[in-house]
Amino acid sequence: MAQHHGSGIEQSSLDIAARQARSRVGPVDRLYSFPWWALTMIVVGVLIGISIAADAIYSDIFSKLQAGIAMSLRVAGAAYVSAILIGLVVGMIRSSAPRPGKGIAGRLASLFHLFLYNMASLYVAIMRGLPILIVLLIFAFVIVPAVRRWINEVTGVAFTFRGSSWESAVIALAFTYGAFLSETFRAGIQSIEIGQSEAARSLGMTWFQSMRFIILPQAIRRILPPLGNDMVAMIKDSALVSILGVRDITQIAKVSSGASFRYLETYSVAAMIYLLLTFLGMLGVGLVERRNRNYPGQDS
Repeated sequence: MAQHHGSGIEQSSLDIAARQARSRVGPVDRLYSFPWWALTMIVVGVLIGISIAADAIYSDIFSKLQAGIAMSLRVAGAAYVSAILIGLVVGMIRSSAPRPGKGIAGRLASLFHLFLYNMASLYVAIMRGLPILIVLLIFAFVIVPAVRRWINEVTGVAFTFRGSSWESAVIALAFTYGAFLSETFRAGIQSIEIGQSEAARSLGMTWFQSMRFIILPQAIRRILPPLGNDMVAMIKDSALVSILGVRDITQIAKVSSGASFRYLETYSVAAMIYLLLTFLGMLGVGLVERRNRNYPGQDS
């Protein structure tokens, strides 16, 4: 106990010394660590914003594209939350390879795990091997119409749900990103020391309890940076839903530029809007990473 108490005091002293060393960093050193790229983007963004506000043509284009920002964020947000849930479930299934069980109940459970593991692996392999654009088209013009016809035949209710809608785009993006996020969750779960799972079982915890209270809280903190990067990527990939006629930023830009023949001006404004959204997303990811780095007990 005394040795443990002494090591804790020593660790606290090291933390204090590290903070004091960081506070003694000179102005020249701060120049090298300052995010000049972010300052450059902010200055350029402000200048472009002033130019758009001062120019009647660019201002009119921005007012038209502004209507698609809400749809782009709606698609990206709904698809990302759905992908997180899909990726978490699939990642948990694939985090441990199936093994033969003991007894009848154990063998049945292991066979069920074997089935789930292989189905999850098949899903990941297929979705990671298909382009997102192809997945969007398959969901919009094959899967969703087939499901709609089946529901109408079984229930007798005449659903008019169209495949080329923003809901279909959300489903397609969610299943595509869910496959990639499942690998992130699987890596995070497998990075936790096996001894913690064994200790949880020795305390009488079930697999679900140990995963919920011990493994996942640590794993999620470790994988927050890649999860944040995927969120930013989802904002960019949401532009693909324009192929289904969803009135997002890209679709409105395509229609507007085709009517006015101002392709350079229209797509320049659209690019700046996407750049602003992704830049804000990157700032949010960086803030979460810094808070996570200072989290008590976080691995260095």
